[in-house]
Amino acid sequence: MQLIDLDKITPAADQPRKTFDPGTLLELAMSIRERGVLEPIVVRPKGEGTYEIVMGERRWRAAQMAGLKQIPAIVREMSDQDATVDALLENFQREDLNPVERAQAIKKLLSFMSWEKCLKTLGVSDSTLRRYLDLLDLPEQVLNELTRKPGEGEGEFLEGHAHLLRALNGNLGVQIRLVKKVRDEKLSVEELKKVIGAIQEVPSKTEAFLRVPLNVTEEILRNISRQTKKKKAYQPKTAEAHLKSLQKACSAVIDLLDERVAQYLTTEQMNQMLSATADLAEQIARFNKIMRETLIQSDHGFREVYIHCPLCGRIELIGSLRCSVCWTVLRRCLDCGHYNQTYQKCEKTGYMVYMSDAENPDENSLSYKCEHYSPKFEVQAAA
Repeated sequence: MQLIDLDKITPAADQPRKTFDPGTLLELAMSIRERGVLEPIVVRPKGEGTYEIVMGERRWRAAQMAGLKQIPAIVREMSDQDATVDALLENFQREDLNPVERAQAIKKLLSFMSWEKCLKTLGVSDSTLRRYLDLLDLPEQVLNELTRKPGEGEGEFLEGHAHLLRALNGNLGVQIRLVKKVRDEKLSVEELKKVIGAIQEVPSKTEAFLRVPLNVTEEILRNISRQTKKKKAYQPKTAEAHLKSLQKACSAVIDLLDERVAQYLTTEQMNQMLSATADLAEQIARFNKIMRETLIQSDHGFREVYIHCPLCGRIELIGSLRCSVCWTVLRRCLDCGHYNQTYQKCEKTGYMVYMSDAENPDENSLSYKCEHYSPKFEVQAAA
């Protein structure tokens, strides 16, 4: 190791690291001014008493900022290739390179080193090395954004975001606008993936997807999906699963209908809420109309009579026969206006029905599908 004048040392032209954060460089300079250079840099002779940096350019720059005249250095005779490899490895191991610098350095390594040797030298897997290099498929403008630090109030544009934009190569305008969207809306990698997926799925809505927030993009996709599904032939085998999903969704919506929320919403938010529920009410009214018409056409004995399940209290149509939640038989003689509890018989048909059966019927009971069933208390019909 020896002390070498700073003005006799120059950075390597092909140094993999091209950017140095001014803030951290200043901090290092202040540390060097206080304690000196604790770790010598590595240089190689270039002739006429001059040297080229192999490792330690950041320390050399900070030493200049600190006002030093000399810096401790280790001098090594090295070929261009060896110097390039050592410089890359030092930065690679310290994770000092940004993703673009790393990819460009690896590309240079591969110009004089086999793929297998490069894998061994860097200590990475085949898939990792390919992923590093894939970044270079992106346009220069996108790569520049990847190296730019976020401004005040902006989100970060990360390597993961950049990799996703490769799917839109050939459409630079959209890629740049998506970079801006990531920064402005602080989108995560997973959220950007959803936006790009939407653009690929419905290219005609690209402008809308670029302008609106992610939640609106997802709502647009849901609407399109609903329209597309209705154009396809319905699969009868899915009807039962469809019914269960719809029942579950209805229960979830009912749980959410708490009018107290209005006290804590802005006027704009209340308008949005009413718009959403009004649309839902209209869709449900249309759906119910079709269900009624279909029932009337297919079931000559259809009566739109709603009752409470005697066990869990859920409102059900008597034609459901059993409660969809607890599976209790809905038509009980005990709740029917034709049942005489004193004589334990049906005054409409004259059949004897013992109290045990009148209170807890099953599918073999007379009341199970009784066409004369007339509940003492009828629940108000749904819209």
